[in-house]
Amino acid sequence: MQLKPKIALWLLPLLLVQALVLIGTSYHLYQKYVRNQIQVQTKDSLLQVRSTLQAKLQVVEADSAILASNLVLNRYLMTEETIRAHVMHNVLAREFESFMSIYPEYQEISLLMPDGFEELALLIDDSLNQSDDESDTAHFQAIKTANADYKACIIIDPDTGHWMLVALRKLVLHDPVERTQNSQGELKGYLVIKSNLDFFNPILDNHRLFSEGFSLLYHGDGTRVMQLGDTRLTDDGLAALATLGLESNNEFIHYQEHLLLDTQSYLVGQMPLMDGLYFTIGWPASELHQLLWEVAASSIKNTLAVMMISMLLLYWLLNRMLINPIQQLGQAARQLGQGRSWYFYSRSHDEITSLADTVRDMGQALLKQKRELHDIAYLDSLTRLPNRRQLLEELDNHYANKDGGPPEIALLFLDLDEFKHINDTQGHETGDAMLMAVARRIEQALSGPFVFKGNNPPLLARLGGDEFTILLRNIRDRREAEPVAKRIIDALNIPLVIAGKELHIGVSIGISLAVEAGESVSELLKNADLAMYDAKHHGKNTYRFFCRSTALASLRNLEIKDDLHKAIDHNELQLAYQPQICARSGRLVGCEALLRWHHPDKGWIPPSVFIPIAEQSGLILPLGRWVILEACQQIKTWQTEGKTEGKTEGKTVPRVSVNVSFVQLLREDMPRLLQDCLAQQQLSPSSLTVEVTESSIMQGEEAIARLRQIRDTGIRVALDDFGTGYSSLSALKGLPIDELKIDKSFVTDLNQGSDGKAIMSAVIAMAKQLNLMVVAEGVENEIELAYLQQKGVDTIQGYYFSTPLLKDEFTTYLSKHSVFRLQLADA
Repeated sequence: MQLKPKIALWLLPLLLVQALVLIGTSYHLYQKYVRNQIQVQTKDSLLQVRSTLQAKLQVVEADSAILASNLVLNRYLMTEETIRAHVMHNVLAREFESFMSIYPEYQEISLLMPDGFEELALLIDDSLNQSDDESDTAHFQAIKTANADYKACIIIDPDTGHWMLVALRKLVLHDPVERTQNSQGELKGYLVIKSNLDFFNPILDNHRLFSEGFSLLYHGDGTRVMQLGDTRLTDDGLAALATLGLESNNEFIHYQEHLLLDTQSYLVGQMPLMDGLYFTIGWPASELHQLLWEVAASSIKNTLAVMMISMLLLYWLLNRMLINPIQQLGQAARQLGQGRSWYFYSRSHDEITSLADTVRDMGQALLKQKRELHDIAYLDSLTRLPNRRQLLEELDNHYANKDGGPPEIALLFLDLDEFKHINDTQGHETGDAMLMAVARRIEQALSGPFVFKGNNPPLLARLGGDEFTILLRNIRDRREAEPVAKRIIDALNIPLVIAGKELHIGVSIGISLAVEAGESVSELLKNADLAMYDAKHHGKNTYRFFCRSTALASLRNLEIKDDLHKAIDHNELQLAYQPQICARSGRLVGCEALLRWHHPDKGWIPPSVFIPIAEQSGLILPLGRWVILEACQQIKTWQTEGKTEGKTEGKTVPRVSVNVSFVQLLREDMPRLLQDCLAQQQLSPSSLTVEVTESSIMQGEEAIARLRQIRDTGIRVALDDFGTGYSSLSALKGLPIDELKIDKSFVTDLNQGSDGKAIMSAVIAMAKQLNLMVVAEGVENEIELAYLQQKGVDTIQGYYFSTPLLKDEFTTYLSKHSVFRLQLADA
């Protein structure tokens, strides 16, 4: 035998043995590798499911926190229920709708009251809301009994019957004036966000090793939550998995091969998620065996042929086409994450290039979303100014970096004067446009080196509504902050052009310096707020520095405001009635109903104290409704008593005058309210007279139109305290009034000389020419009475006849003084 065949005969078995050993070893190693990779893939998939769930929980928690700090939601919760239901319900619904448009995966956003009543709910499908009472639901009980302010759980939604991720947050609000670090706030309700579980689907689809198998999310009690894959387990198979979940550790992944489910062997990985939920991935063991045999056959065919060449070629190709591009892609991604420009160059347009484009787009989208979330959290949505949160963080930074003493800062608290009137009369769109224009005007006023020093520009922020703040840095005394306040006032004194109209707006500014009275952020903010109220009390459109004495007065006003809330509910209010006497016949023709308040601890509180506070706070609306209803009920009582005693109504029951403020005229449907109260007591419109001041009529055409509607119903209208305002006698012409009440200061001036009598004569003569009934109030002696009779005054009111009397005293007064003996003055 020749050498070549021998070499071939010797080499062939050697090569075959080497090939068999290599293939066998490769098969064994590959089998072990595949099993290990399946286990690693299973664990990675389970960990990514958990990571995705945790990320989703963090996103929902962050979204819940952002929405809970929404100014509209906070103002809604701080508003009276009867007012917000009519005024702010749609505004808050639009806020929820805007939020859901950004996050379409949310199925429902709702607001629950502390008792579990669903006051507002926004759903993708309104038909899914089965009930407004959520007090008995599992998720409401969970947040109600939770120690924390936030709770998330995966439960069956009682409205849809589907499993959902439900996030709940307690809405605890603090009074901005009394806010301290230790204040607990008041629970106003609960914010509920419901999301579907579709965020699991992309992960499951991207981690499928085989064509068959299953991915299952189930509850420990054997309830199936969601399942993907071609294989659907029976209830028995699900029960076997549930048993496996109970046996496994509650914190780690449990992996098991050859688990028999529904008569078939599976490779199963399982991990607990939350609230008794388990996630399981299973692959059929038969597919693994088939894969291994296919790999063995392929290895036998190709191992010897391509072993050496493919290794070198693969390395070169991988290095050129994959490793280098991936390294370049990673470097570009890091640059984008650091905010630098994106750079990735590739000559080929393959999957790596597509992946690079995708990474670039995702990175830019994430950066944009990050900026948008920052804007939502730190910028006011209307004016794009820093909001309360950014201001408070900036103040916290100053106080955290102080060196042994208070920081050298000053806070200016700005509140626009009469903005509510502009908002009510011109509309909310005009009001919003004015707020934006005011913000720009203030920014212009703050520009320039004269306002700030070095690299420390002032921080202009909007707290909400018509309130702004300005943080000045490097301020050591009042002389440095005062020019800024003056410049802002001067800037806003220039009319603003809104929608082609010139509108005037003033601003009241309170200034608080940290070196004087700002031991903490809350103290500085509260003191600036109190100083602003002091500026309003000094005529508005001015500024005031914080003063402890005026701050105490403001705190007393706040205390009166709180007590007045309680007074309405605790029946501490009463009406006193002062008689009105006919100047010619001496008959009692009417009385004026005057509001009185008897505090259980402080005694009688003068109307001059609590009425202005009620008008500023809006409490004048419920107070006014109570006065009108109480007066109508008393008129009905007097009518009933008069008929029982056999007297005619005209002799026993006077016409009652009630006072109506300009706030009620502009913000309440006074004609409807008056008609309803009269109809409820079955009274005629002639039983009432509505008294309004000059300032009410001067509010504009809307107030005059309301008075004309009241007069058209048959109710008389009287102009009260005439002479104390700015209207002239000529301006009375054409006004919808029946009576003119001369202020008591003019009556008092009758005793001071001829000037007072001349003015009184002119007023009475002009009123007579306009066919107005003239009522003189504040008459205290016979000299004043005689003069007024001589000049033709129709009705007299004052201490000369009686002080204001409570209803029981006035009832006795009616029975004894139906007619007075008056000596008519000589003409």
